[in-house]
Amino acid sequence: MMNSDAVHGMDATKSELQELWPEPGICRNTWISSHRIAYNDEPPSDDSSTDVLEFEMAEHQFLGNQITPIDDKGNKFQASKVPILFLGSGSNIQPLYYGQISALAGDFYGTTNPISDGIDEDDRHKRFLDAFNTLANNPQDQPQDARALIKYLQLEVDEVGRAHREKRDPSTIYKGGEVVSNVTLQMMTSSRKKANFLSYAKLALINWDHFGDDARTSYTTGHKAAIELAARGGRAKDALFKAYAMNAFADHFLQDLFSAGHLRTPRRLLHGPTTLADKCAQYMHDEDCALGLSVTNKKGEHWVAYGDRRLLDRVNEDNLKRCLAAVHASSMEVYTAWNTKKALPVSEFGAWNTIPTKTSATATSQKLPPLFLLGPSGLYKDLKRRTDIDDRSKWRHDTNWTTPTTALALVRSKRWNYPMTF
Repeated sequence: MMNSDAVHGMDATKSELQELWPEPGICRNTWISSHRIAYNDEPPSDDSSTDVLEFEMAEHQFLGNQITPIDDKGNKFQASKVPILFLGSGSNIQPLYYGQISALAGDFYGTTNPISDGIDEDDRHKRFLDAFNTLANNPQDQPQDARALIKYLQLEVDEVGRAHREKRDPSTIYKGGEVVSNVTLQMMTSSRKKANFLSYAKLALINWDHFGDDARTSYTTGHKAAIELAARGGRAKDALFKAYAMNAFADHFLQDLFSAGHLRTPRRLLHGPTTLADKCAQYMHDEDCALGLSVTNKKGEHWVAYGDRRLLDRVNEDNLKRCLAAVHASSMEVYTAWNTKKALPVSEFGAWNTIPTKTSATATSQKLPPLFLLGPSGLYKDLKRRTDIDDRSKWRHDTNWTTPTTALALVRSKRWNYPMTF
């Protein structure tokens, strides 16, 4: 990859340079991981390519809070009404609900060791538990850390909720920029005490658990852990609710698998030490999320999936219903394991039949040609870029491009301005 001098030499303006290199650590990046090892009984991806930025926090919370799990008495309860995890002790308690845990998972709570980087099943299991315990078992930082984040992030939740009640597409609240500040989030999380517990920005630098096959692996690991905990736990409410809390954390990655920007962006390849490649990935991610992809699941069902910030938009209604059904089914598999004391095999997880397939998302029949296109080898040397980045009507790609010139062209383009169109 070329360094920042390459862009400075192209007469980039000060504002363009600030866009390319925002305050250190604040932009959402993904760094290459050398490991991607599937479970022995995990169904393989539906093609052999190597695909490598999130639903917004309010959207993850909405998804988790809509479901109706079953309690230890066999009664359904509304996830938004009954806390399933309590942080702290004595009079200093912070209750957490299913949707809040899903929203905080990964983006705000995790460690220096991404789940999907584990070299085997046991390693990934440990990494998931370590990530979960930065939230659930961390007396050094909790409950004050989660309480402060929830209070601040409520600003976004309130804005999305207001737009939804007023029958406006919630994506319109972002037309002026971010509702909550990444800089503020970094400041709030920069003095965490627990070992290997990263700040918001540092977690973003290694957040590939949320994309493509890595999101699949992260969900598999967490859902399996929750099911096994439920199956071997006692009959008490606490055992069931702890398994629910663990599953809520895992469901964040399941929800990501319904976000268009996560399905075909070659995120692992679009990476470099100057973050210019990461900036390119962000533009492709944002484009796919805004304009949507035609997808199919293993049951043969077809629909259009949109992504981050568009979850509750009218145009995404079908995708929303499917994602909600998948999250609810995920929680039901935990209850069944607790009730029967039998763990469901990974190969039988219901999610595999409902999530969009990679084959459909990467099909050449898509109306929107990808900004970047993987070649047959799946390697960076074969990575193609849309010949005319501004032309969303033609499937024309070539390898005659450089990261610095592409990043600068994307920053200068008006085609990513709100509202994005074909």
